[in-house]
Order: sequence, then structure tokens, then C-alpha cells
Amino acid sequence: MTTRAERLKQARTRVNMTQVEAAKRLAKAVSTIKGWESNQGAEPATLNDVSRVCKLYNISIDYYVNGSAEPSEELTKEQRRMLSAFNQLSPASQKALMLAMEQLAKEITS
Repeated sequence: MTTRAERLKQARTRVNMTQVEAAKRLAKAVSTIKGWESNQGAEPATLNDVSRVCKLYNISIDYYVNGSAEPSEELTKEQRRMLSAFNQLSPASQKALMLAMEQLAKEITS
């Protein structure tokens, strides 16, 4: 059974993100991210922090807290690359890209 700290580190690496990138996206110090990923470190202090890190790493809060609900599926290398690039975009750019991808999928499958 993995610890919460180990699950956070695994989830971060699964989305191909460095600790520095995660710290920037979460507006936290790199030392905070390192602490969250250390079995001797502190956990996220607020529910808001837990929610934000889980969303960023694409894991459920249940998986982070209990380790009982594994992520739905393992991502391919290409999916991880796409997710990493997507996570680097601003929220407005993410929304625009999602709309474009949904439109493209409709056109291809029609």
C-alpha cells in the first residue's frame, strides 16, 4: 500500500510534470511540493489545496486520501505528452483547445 505522499509523487510524474511546474501551477513553493511528496513532510493543509492538487494531477480525492480507487486507466505516452502540454496552457487556452478538439472529433466521426 502506498502512502499519500507516494501517491502524489506518482500522480505528478504520471502527468509528466516536474515539482517546479506543479509549484507554479498551484502557486506554492517548490519546498511545499517536495514536503507533500515526502513521507516525513506535511500534507496539503487545506481541502482547497487537496482539491487543486488532485485536479492538477488528474486523480480523485478518494484515491489521494485512501488509495482505494486507482486512477481509471493508465495513460499512453502520447496521452501523457498531450496532458502535460494542456496543463501548461492558461485556463482560457485550455477551454479554446477543448472546444476545437470536440469539434474536430465530431467532424471526424460524422
